Amino acid sequence: MKHLRARAPQQGAVLFVGLIMLILITLLAVSAIRLANTNLLVVGNEQFQKEAEDAANYHLDLALNSNEFTARNVNRSAPLPAFSGAAVTPETNYTVTVPPPKCKRYRYIKQNELLAKRTVTVTEVVEGVETAVEKVEDYVPIANVACFGGKSNDIMIIDPTTNTSGNSLCATSLWEMTANVELPNASAKAQVVQGVEMRIDYAEAQSACK
Repeated sequence: MKHLRARAPQQGAVLFVGLIMLILITLLAVSAIRLANTNLLVVGNEQFQKEAEDAANYHLDLALNSNEFTARNVNRSAPLPAFSGAAVTPETNYTVTVPPPKCKRYRYIKQNELLAKRTVTVTEVVEGVETAVEKVEDYVPIANVACFGGKSNDIMIIDPTTNTSGNSLCATSLWEMTANVELPNASAKAQVVQGVEMRIDYAEAQSACK
């Protein structure tokens, strides 16, 4: 009889310890599930960030490399597909917008910055004898002629006595381009900012870069 009475409290202690162990195991399982969900969210966010940046860079490259591109005519505020020709799913149907860029600063280009040098052979009379002499002269390449007010169809030779320290008709400007990416039906957003240096007419620079 005494032996049976001694075992009853022991059985209660075993049940209590078992209950504590069950609670601990449950807490560990819940913690593991929460940790797994957190890791999944982190991976998903990193994947969205990478894909969103790729989509933004893709459309920035399209805008920069288009034949009609100038800094002031870019306005792709309408939603654009993430990638042209790509298979789009609801999970990857990003919308990309490229608003007009903003001019951050500009600087007049000096005339002497647009000059190049070349060696030419001319005929001179030296001591009564015609002699071929090599000379180095300054000229304006065809790509820079418009900055001197000329037509872009021929080079412009600069007289050695000409003062070329003044401003040309061109300016170099720095523009800030952005591409905004959103995932529909979600709060996920990303933005890529890129700087673009461009030569434009000085009057346009004065107007756009106030």
